[in-house]
Amino acid sequence: MENNEFDQKSYEDAFKRSYDETHTEFENISNQKLIISLIGSVNAGKSKTINTLTGIDYTEVKARSGWTKEVSLYELNKGVFVADTPGLFDIDADISKKASDFVANSADIILYFLNAGVGITKHEKKAFEEIAALGKQTLVVLNKIDSLEQNEVTEVINQIKEELGIFPIPISSKTGEGIQNLNNEIVKILEANGKDLMFLKISKFKEQSVKKWINAATAAAFGIGALPIPGSDIIALSALQTGLAFKIAYIYDIKPTKEDIMSLVASTVTGSIGKQVVRWGITTLKAVGWIPGAQLLEVATMAIAASIAASLTYAFGWASNAYYKSGMALDLGEVGKIFNEKYEMYKKEKEPAKV
Repeated sequence: MENNEFDQKSYEDAFKRSYDETHTEFENISNQKLIISLIGSVNAGKSKTINTLTGIDYTEVKARSGWTKEVSLYELNKGVFVADTPGLFDIDADISKKASDFVANSADIILYFLNAGVGITKHEKKAFEEIAALGKQTLVVLNKIDSLEQNEVTEVINQIKEELGIFPIPISSKTGEGIQNLNNEIVKILEANGKDLMFLKISKFKEQSVKKWINAATAAAFGIGALPIPGSDIIALSALQTGLAFKIAYIYDIKPTKEDIMSLVASTVTGSIGKQVVRWGITTLKAVGWIPGAQLLEVATMAIAASIAASLTYAFGWASNAYYKSGMALDLGEVGKIFNEKYEMYKKEKEPAKV
């Protein structure tokens, strides 16, 4: 193979090795449980909020048996549960303790609902203090803000901040206002214990996280400065891209095989379009004085290599999103076109403006 050709075999071999490592990591994630505990009065709009957040009305899902009777547990996706916990503040001390023990031992995050039209009562303040004592990550969700004027919403928020010491997240499960922000706050909390991907499987706001991941991977690829020709760090770049593809596939509830990943790679990075990107880079390298086996100014080499690594990763990320979002039903030729479009878009955005 000539030194200035795309080293497809090395690139694909690196992807296969990366697949084996990443597959094990995601199998471990799949074996976890995520439990979101919902606490609040029946008129606080808990089920409507979950429906607006996920597209699933958990009350229509059969409650899972085998759990404490004081908690109704609904499985929205494999390993992802919503726990309705009305028994937490029951006047019967035994019922209340069982519900409290469940939340303390099992819940990953608590959503504590308040009705904006009512504000916060003394009972709800006391309830929140008891919840806080459990030591669980808790978000206070102020629902039904659509029933108030904006100045009234501000007053209620300030009241809750004064009473509880934290700002609630104002939403309207009816109009959808604030739901995306609630989604973001849930993801932020769950990132800390590695369960954000499990939540995103049921979230309607997947692509916001996908965009964040692609941008981060693109920046990392630029830092690697990898170019898929002899001497470049193929392994680091392929590992980065494999991990990105797996994350995207996972939140769309897809478990790609090694053959699936390689088909995606063949239609993008190692396909004709991907090779054109690399050949463009090699042509640019030659234009500034690079000859295989000879030295080039280090800064120029790194800048060009980093630009190609970043553009490949950006385009590969968005092509992966389209492919897995379709349930792998999208024709791979179309996936290749998306790869090319995203590459051209990235290149155009990053090119310096011509005076």
